[in-house]
Amino acid sequence: MNNLSQKNLQHFIRLLTTAAANAALYHPEHRQVLRFNKQALVVLQELLNVHGDLTLKLIDGQLIHVNSPVASSMSVERLLAAMTRLGISYLRIDAGVYAEELLGLIQVLSKNRDRDPDIADSENIHFGQVEVRYRQPQVNQLAAFGLEEIADHEADRFMDLYQNVRSRRKIEISGISQIVNGFINSFSTQSEAFLALAPLRAIDEYTYTHSTNICLLNLAQARALGIEGQLLNDIGIAAMLHDVGKMFISPDILGKTSQLTEEEWEIMQQHPRLGAEYLLNTPGVPRLAVITAFEHHMRYDGVGYPKTSKPWTQHLCSLMTAISDTYDAMRTHRSYEESLDLEKIVSIMLNLAGNKLHPQLTYNFLNILTSLDKQELLPAAP
Repeated sequence: MNNLSQKNLQHFIRLLTTAAANAALYHPEHRQVLRFNKQALVVLQELLNVHGDLTLKLIDGQLIHVNSPVASSMSVERLLAAMTRLGISYLRIDAGVYAEELLGLIQVLSKNRDRDPDIADSENIHFGQVEVRYRQPQVNQLAAFGLEEIADHEADRFMDLYQNVRSRRKIEISGISQIVNGFINSFSTQSEAFLALAPLRAIDEYTYTHSTNICLLNLAQARALGIEGQLLNDIGIAAMLHDVGKMFISPDILGKTSQLTEEEWEIMQQHPRLGAEYLLNTPGVPRLAVITAFEHHMRYDGVGYPKTSKPWTQHLCSLMTAISDTYDAMRTHRSYEESLDLEKIVSIMLNLAGNKLHPQLTYNFLNILTSLDKQELLPAAP
């Protein structure tokens, strides 16, 4: 298989598994799922033009294509996990496959482990089923992957935790702590955290992906301030969970590309309170995570939300989260809004320092950004 085919295969698997993750988190007809399905079909057609069909086999814990193992990546691991969970030993997609069929495959791969999977061939997609053995990679096995792939893997684990939140089930805080420890152990300099951002933003606009970015940015800020140990871990956990209240907001409001109505905005403004209440009732969650979930939209000048009846002093972690959130929003390319270059972001954040954002912490953050840019370590806007 030539390099272009290998690249296309990896791209197709990433789109396929990301679409399945969206389908599990929302529903198979969600706009994100349909968008990834469309993109995956385009890449798939390129593979079919070369190979005639696409056959993937699961043999001894490896994914095989054209009699050769597919290079390991987090997306490949996610596909392996899904195939193993569903008892699928091979998957063949024939030329002529159409969008509705591929969407059906995505729906199959999104099925939960505890459901009785309804797996049936379609006109151009065929399954084989046999018992195989597969073990999910552990944190200490991730060293062979680049940081961006580790971040992708951890974001996938985080999505599972958010699914529990959406279902009103309690989350295991140990899982969040493992994710944060994985990040802390996976980069030794501030720059490496930022290098993970571009590939992450290219994956999708998940709430959990955004939270992963905020975690990396907060950890970089905290490390620059000399914070270490348990407080560093708690700051990472708080960042990962800062937007957990959005899981209680309608996806139609969260995904709306036009301006929210007054009623929708009032609903959206409830997510800090809803998130804090959920975390307050979740055993093992650090108090800092509850505080950050409640405070992260308050603004330095106090004109944000939620409103309080008396003067309020925000926690350092909440102030850093607001800075990370502002940067991430401007650095992110969206279908309805272009990302901004670093010079423009610095200018805007300087204007926000002292009103929306804490001034000294903002200058610290911008010093990190400009230092990385001078070293050509800061990724281009995706």
